[in-house]
Amino acid sequence: MTLKTNPSNHVVRQKKSIFKRVLSILGIILVTLLGVILILGLFPVSDKGLESQASPADTYEESVSRFQQLQQEEQGQVNNSTRSRLLDHREKTPRVYLMIHGITNSPLQWLELGEHLYNQGSNVLILRMPYHGLQSLKVGELKFLKSQDLRAYADQAMDIAAGLGDEVVVVGISGGGTVNSWLAQNRPEVSRIVLLAPFFGIFDVPDLLNPVLVNAFSRLPNISLIKPMEPVREWVYRGQATRGVAAFLGIGQEIRSQAKEGTSPDGQVFILTTAKDDTANNHTTESLVNHWRQAGADVATYQFDASQNIPHNSVDPAADAAKKQLVYDKILEFLGEPPMP
Repeated sequence: MTLKTNPSNHVVRQKKSIFKRVLSILGIILVTLLGVILILGLFPVSDKGLESQASPADTYEESVSRFQQLQQEEQGQVNNSTRSRLLDHREKTPRVYLMIHGITNSPLQWLELGEHLYNQGSNVLILRMPYHGLQSLKVGELKFLKSQDLRAYADQAMDIAAGLGDEVVVVGISGGGTVNSWLAQNRPEVSRIVLLAPFFGIFDVPDLLNPVLVNAFSRLPNISLIKPMEPVREWVYRGQATRGVAAFLGIGQEIRSQAKEGTSPDGQVFILTTAKDDTANNHTTESLVNHWRQAGADVATYQFDASQNIPHNSVDPAADAAKKQLVYDKILEFLGEPPMP
């Protein structure tokens, strides 16, 4: 008696076999990729070029001249809304505010508060960070950014601010807070610093993984993570770029290493965080604060309660006006300035 083979069963077995082989191949590829990422992440990237190379302006006129040169370099490269800003009183003032915007954003982020501080009699400098605010509006522009670029930018910003006021106060948000922290630890001109939602680690990522991410993201090809639901705004890039994130994490890592060794800001430090932050890691910030306090720094902190629903980017021009006002009020309180009308 001859048994007949069902052709359909043979096809099913063949498909299952092919499917298993495909899964096996994909598994091998995935394991290989994870292995490559781990290997790249375990070897530290170079931290050379992160030491200060200060060259402060001696006079108000020199500061203005340096700023005007930057303006010329920006022509044809940036949008009008994303250009660097100098709000000045045509002379050196008792206090100058150096305001640094966040990652993917631009100087427009601080313009509203900057104009208020200007109206109180201070000069205000808001410089565009490298590879930010370019006309393409593509976050992929940040693939060229390195921690050393941020160090050079920080020195340049402080060098210009030095001739604009007798006292230099720095204010920064997110990645700008990271840059400000480097300034506070490396430039003696800083008398007071306000950090808003500073970015020293990625939300919900354990501290131990930050060095791995810095090393891996700095070496792997850039990945632009676009947020399709994020509205299009002419002053900010949509999403994030892994190389850009690595640059900020890298300089943040340098700041934390210095702090662990006992380096801390000489001036007053005020740090504002929000319990609803879904971008920056507040626990990493707390760790840095502890190191600073152990080194004798004067640090005051304040966290907006979760019930207030203050987002990471709370001062964006498109942010909720009522929530933004709460943040402005607290910043101005720290700065000893009158509230906005």
